[in-house]
Amino acid sequence: MASGPLTFPALVAGTVARWRTAVTVALGTVALTLALALILPPSYRATASFVTTDGETGPRGGGMSDLAASPGLSGLASQFGLGGLRDPSESPLFYEQLLASRELLTRLLSSPFPDPRTDAPADSAKLLALLRIRESDSARALETAIKQLRRKMRVTVDLKTNFVVLTVDARWSQLSADVANRAVSLVSAFNKEQRVSRARARRDFLETRVAAALNELRATEDSQRLFYERNRSWENSPALLVEERRVRRQVETANSLYLSLRQQYETARIDEVNNTPVITVVDQAVPPRRREWPRIGLMLLAALVLGGALGAITAAGRELADHWARSNPEQAALLRAAFARVTRDIARAWPGRDRRDRVRAA
Repeated sequence: MASGPLTFPALVAGTVARWRTAVTVALGTVALTLALALILPPSYRATASFVTTDGETGPRGGGMSDLAASPGLSGLASQFGLGGLRDPSESPLFYEQLLASRELLTRLLSSPFPDPRTDAPADSAKLLALLRIRESDSARALETAIKQLRRKMRVTVDLKTNFVVLTVDARWSQLSADVANRAVSLVSAFNKEQRVSRARARRDFLETRVAAALNELRATEDSQRLFYERNRSWENSPALLVEERRVRRQVETANSLYLSLRQQYETARIDEVNNTPVITVVDQAVPPRRREWPRIGLMLLAALVLGGALGAITAAGRELADHWARSNPEQAALLRAAFARVTRDIARAWPGRDRRDRVRAA
């Protein structure tokens, strides 16, 4: 049978004539999507947010320090020495990196949470056990859990308002909220540890400098006392006048240095025991009522559209294949013979084929 060229109207007509094929593919796609939606474990998303406290905000902040932090002017500000007015550890970008750091995620994985797999409220389990990491090696299991946790946590920051938003996905609603709140508390604890450590190191350094400055001040005061004892009529000698001014200036300089170091030392002692939180929690995470994924309605709608498109493509493909076979019968016969031969070879090589043949022969 000879066949002419396939026109577009003929292709559309052939595709419509194979509507059963298109409907079968579309319904199969919808059925597969529905099965996946019922089989896939649910995922709940909890959100927590906090605001970072800038060390230079308030009476000492603002002005040129805010100008230095503005986008596009940071490079120019750094040339004039304005880039270091803000503590980098108070930037929202620092908290974004901190929440993804291995140290904080390891602490989070080692934290106990109420076990959602049991009904007993007193039962708890570590997050590492709740993630169900199937690894015999503990180090490998921890590494896999950290990678998985990084995919389940998302951090967004706003540099203008220092606002940080943390979202956590988990299989259970309560667990997602608990993990988000625990992560924020670990950030606050890390800040306190860091601040106390820096304050302690600063206090130890200033304590040494205060003692040295006090000894220097006492030495200069003793020199001034000896000067006055040895030169009781120094006002009448120009050389002694100059010497007296030099000695008095040394005492004043040593006294100013001592007072400044003493003030910084007392400030460091206060900072060492200061419990004021560095971050301000705006919203604590609450257990979500609706799961984030899978959304059956959205998945079925997408499956219906995709299945319809796949069904139409399948029907059009079959029409094109049939038209080509009618136009090239010899080549089509060769292809059918080749496919039949390959199918027989695969069937013969299938495990247990010989045994089934012997059973049938017997």
